[in-house]
Amino acid sequence: MTLDESFDPRRNSLNAFRLGLAALVVVSHSWLLSGSGAQPELGGLALGSWAVIGFFGLSGFLITRSRLSSASATVYYRNRVLRILPAFIVCILVVAFVLAPASVLLGTGASYSATSALTYVLTNLPLSLQFVAQKGIENTLVGLPVTGYWNGPLWTLFWEACCYVIVGVLVSVLHHRWLPGVVGALFGISTVVVALTTAGVLHLDAGWTPVAPLFVAFFAGSLAYLLRHRLDVSWPTILACLLVMAAATVVGHAAAFIALPVLLLMIRLSNALPLQRVGRRYDLSYGIYIYGWPVQQLIALVTFGTGLHVGWFVLLSLSFTVPLAMASSALVERPALRLKAKSPAPRVAAL
Repeated sequence: MTLDESFDPRRNSLNAFRLGLAALVVVSHSWLLSGSGAQPELGGLALGSWAVIGFFGLSGFLITRSRLSSASATVYYRNRVLRILPAFIVCILVVAFVLAPASVLLGTGASYSATSALTYVLTNLPLSLQFVAQKGIENTLVGLPVTGYWNGPLWTLFWEACCYVIVGVLVSVLHHRWLPGVVGALFGISTVVVALTTAGVLHLDAGWTPVAPLFVAFFAGSLAYLLRHRLDVSWPTILACLLVMAAATVVGHAAAFIALPVLLLMIRLSNALPLQRVGRRYDLSYGIYIYGWPVQQLIALVTFGTGLHVGWFVLLSLSFTVPLAMASSALVERPALRLKAKSPAPRVAAL
């Protein structure tokens, strides 16, 4: 069975997988933000990093499909902007002018600076590179395990947007026969770079080390879509993928080698699992991803030092994040998506 035969773009459970990945990011961050220790790791990667790699793999698959099915490059870029920017902009405004002032009331030794809040918005507004964007708002989130940092996961969105542009440009300038070869080369090069970095042979700057696996995952997804007519996803192949994941985990090279197996496993299961209705009306995954960290920081202000078990911290984090994600989906994301140009793009929205 090929990937094309296995995957039904109109009836699948990918939104359910995306929801699970977003929740896993919140769960993973709970150790760090509650002061309970380092995030749990598997194969040299934090659980949250596994989830982000899963996100980027799915995005590579769906974004490539979206670009190839778009009427033009203009339509493609317009739709991508509508998908990612409106909810992102509202989120940083909510953090700067709602959650940050509220944090002063919840914590001690803090104060609120409207000027610092404004510069936080302005430096983050263009999906800025993580080395440029302002991470905190002056004199807020004081005394926490991660002091002053308002929204950790946002750094990945810049690289997500870069991947959108790369796919958009490649489809515009290359003949379709060249696409699999070029994307395959990018996938191979990025995989080698991550593998050598993990092995200590190649040394990247610390700020760039977590970025390279995102490109591996995105190009893995893109390549899988381009080769969908030939890529075997029968159950023996899926078993082989599980063995590759297990081996990569055991030797500590998950960052380099799990992206493609994880993606194929999710896509193969997406039609087998009866979860097609999850996220059909309200897709909460993006909202959980962008609001989870700020909510957890507010919870940490109230609970840090009380001895609250990390399990309760996880429960509180998800309980308070889900309503914000629902509001984001209903009031921001869905209205923005209604402005997208009509095309035979997949019903499952890419991050």
